Amino acid sequence: MIESFKQYKNFGLSCLPVKKDKSPDTKDSWLSGITNKSAYENCHGIGIICGMISGNLECLDFDNHFGDAKTNFSKFIAEIKDLYNKYKFPIESTQSGGFHFIYSCKKIGGNQKLASRPLLRNDKWIPDAIIETRGEGGYFVADPTPNYKWIRNNILDVPEITIEERKFIIEVCKSFNEWHEIRKESFEQKDKPGDLFNDDITSKDQMISCLKSHGWNEVRNGIFRRPDKKEGISATVGKVADNIFYNFSSNAYPFEPNKAYTPFQVIALLDYNADFSKFAKELAVKYCENKPIIKEYGKPTPVEEKKDKNKLEYILQKSYIDLNIPIEKPPVALKIRNFENGYINEQRLFTLGNFSAITGKSKSKKSMLTSVMLAAASSNLPIYDKIIGYLPSSKNAVLLFDTEQSDYDAFISGKRVIKILGHDIENFGTFNLREYTPKERCEIIDYALEKFKDNIGFVVIDGIVDLSNAINDELEASKVVNLLMKWTKLYNCHITTVIHQNKNDNYATGHIGSAILKKAEAIISVTKKEGDSFKSIVKCDNIRGVMDFNDFEIEINDNGIPEINDLLNTHYEIKTIDF
Repeated sequence: MIESFKQYKNFGLSCLPVKKDKSPDTKDSWLSGITNKSAYENCHGIGIICGMISGNLECLDFDNHFGDAKTNFSKFIAEIKDLYNKYKFPIESTQSGGFHFIYSCKKIGGNQKLASRPLLRNDKWIPDAIIETRGEGGYFVADPTPNYKWIRNNILDVPEITIEERKFIIEVCKSFNEWHEIRKESFEQKDKPGDLFNDDITSKDQMISCLKSHGWNEVRNGIFRRPDKKEGISATVGKVADNIFYNFSSNAYPFEPNKAYTPFQVIALLDYNADFSKFAKELAVKYCENKPIIKEYGKPTPVEEKKDKNKLEYILQKSYIDLNIPIEKPPVALKIRNFENGYINEQRLFTLGNFSAITGKSKSKKSMLTSVMLAAASSNLPIYDKIIGYLPSSKNAVLLFDTEQSDYDAFISGKRVIKILGHDIENFGTFNLREYTPKERCEIIDYALEKFKDNIGFVVIDGIVDLSNAINDELEASKVVNLLMKWTKLYNCHITTVIHQNKNDNYATGHIGSAILKKAEAIISVTKKEGDSFKSIVKCDNIRGVMDFNDFEIEINDNGIPEINDLLNTHYEIKTIDF
């Protein structure tokens, strides 16, 4: 530690000793550096102070709070490829799996949060920084502190970049931002013209068209450069949220820096010179067809009141359950076999008219489990003697909707089902909805279910949160759950949803995850097995009407195909459990 301190000092870098929690290990002020070498004898680690005192040194800190720092850092390097090849930037790996990216510049700033992501803490969403700077008045922990290591180039040979090059690097970092707070105009409250427009599936395209007509240049998909700017980037569309414009330029009037805007706001600011009222009036004509707007709390006329009562009476009569008339049990979609007391119990897993949820951390093999279920439902046969298709012959159509992956990966997911079965199947279809807006995805699924309503029996929606505009909006969550309840009842099918779990706990992501789990017929979690990256543990978290099935393992074979070896090659007697 002392030798490193001497090296850093001789190079002109100011240092300080740090504790295990990365805080300064000194009672004195560290802003001018700690030059007494004895202070480094028993310290846990060493920090390098940024700013003027170290030759205008600045550090980009890529945090790994969400487990994807490596992915973000790789994307960042790809964005600044020319600069990366031009300079020998020192790069350090951190104890948490993050990265430090070092340079100096004649003009830097203080510590800044450049990109954040929503983090659920104490039932409240807060911004959690994924990229931030350590500049004037800041420091970063450095090698040889335990679990910190220089992995590229030399900290004793820091490149000096130009002010413009630094500006470009900062802009690229800001394009990774996924946090926003929308200050809605009065015309954007629920069911107001602005709200209706924002909810229109064409609003995003109209917003982009408006931006381009005012000189904004779409450098590449979702990345924009402001008018009169020849290089670099200034804003994003669809990165923070599907139809949100996020500006991080300080010279993009009328937009404020580091602020998010809805399509209604963007068009009103650019095309209507910030006259939100005028734009709202035109939208009112469009959406309300020139009809006068009825006051929200206005007293209904006698005719309207009678009409509403008749409608409610109809719904009440339709919803009444006559307890003297038996209602048949819902048909079974899938069954599962479970070893218990020397017998194999065969019990229902999913039924028609309900929906279920598969939860788990990223890359826990949730989609692999659904591939087995899709194979069972498509063939109406036992798969690996564990999951059994049990659809009625008239309801044997099976669909997979993927909202997250590329066309290629969605193709692989679909082919995986066929490989499990070992033959082609005509009653199974795969659809990739990644490129569409949440509203469009809902409309497409609704259309598909209506189209195949006579035959549809089992559906998997891999990426259910992508049917909503915000994962932690209660109204959005309610909207998606209501759609699931409507679809499963109207089309008498079973829908299995796939939901990610939060990184720091086992709760499903956001309000939408919580809402789905409360209504689901069955909740199944998939967890990576410690010490074996090819295996995951499948667990029944909750199931209605029957006993929980025992945990079992799902394993990926050498061909990338999921297998369940729980009951294979076992001689047994089957006992069917009713419900």
